[in-house]
Amino acid sequence: MTLNYLFTAVVWLVVLVVWLAMDLPDLHVPALTVTSIAIAALVPLLFWPFSKTIWASVDFLIYRTSPDYGSREAADRSSGNGGRH
Repeated sequence: MTLNYLFTAVVWLVVLVVWLAMDLPDLHVPALTVTSIAIAALVPLLFWPFSKTIWASVDFLIYRTSPDYGSREAADRSSGNGGRH
């Protein structure tokens, strides 16, 4: 969720800066509002699979490379806690 929120915020900020640079001094607030809502609704949905993959990779790199992860019993590793107690 954090990665998804961060990516959405960055996309929105980039769009906002480009919009302001191109549209000032006649700012079209309704169009900017609709675009902002569309970004806030669509970007998290489109980025969700990527954020889950990135987060799973981070989890793997942090916890699965622990020296005592491999010495635990298979039942302990598969208990859904990611190898952590």
